[in-house]
Amino acid sequence: MPAMDYDRVAHLYDAYVQSEFDLAFFLEEAKRAGGPVLELMCGTGRVSLPLLEAGIDLTCVDSSAGMLEILRGKLRERRLSAEVVEADVCKLSLGRQFDLIFIPFHSFAEIVDPAQQRQALQAIRAHLSPTGRFICTLHNPPVRLLGVTGERRKLGEFPLPDGNLLALSSAEKYDPASGCVDGIQFYEIRRWDGQSLAGMDVDVRFRLLSHLEFQSLAEASGLVP
Repeated sequence: MPAMDYDRVAHLYDAYVQSEFDLAFFLEEAKRAGGPVLELMCGTGRVSLPLLEAGIDLTCVDSSAGMLEILRGKLRERRLSAEVVEADVCKLSLGRQFDLIFIPFHSFAEIVDPAQQRQALQAIRAHLSPTGRFICTLHNPPVRLLGVTGERRKLGEFPLPDGNLLALSSAEKYDPASGCVDGIQFYEIRRWDGQSLAGMDVDVRFRLLSHLEFQSLAEASGLVP
């Protein structure tokens, strides 16, 4: 953990990850919880910030110091307050419980080792209040595998704050024996006229879980539907 070095891409992450499709859902669930909420694998705060702006009592956890540095900067800019913790979800030990714990954006898939998956779920169970709930969004394996061809494919070009462009592409392959997808993300910074300024390649690995496989892991860890 993690299966991708987010510290290397933290300064670029917000340029290409701007999804909002799940924000209303998590906000509704956080309000419904009525008590302290824990977001795991929170990244730079894509979900965290809307919840905090709505007054949710939120604790934010991630294992990437670089991603959390970006998040803390956003909190200062917006004059928001939250406990931000650098920690591995597999070794989580916060000393208190929460009425809602959630992992957004299919990030649980980045825990690729089955033993560590169990450790993470057991740690989550230990941090849930007696009536607390855990929400975890997952990849839909058949749908996600549609883009896993082994060929390099363009993901898009994204404007950066300095006026340059981020050109992002990736190549991924699937191992049915392990259920893991291994790939490389290719980052290239280009000037407005197309001139290449810098680039880097970042390894990516995640494990696809079926609904039934995840449910079995969760129940074995003391979590019940």
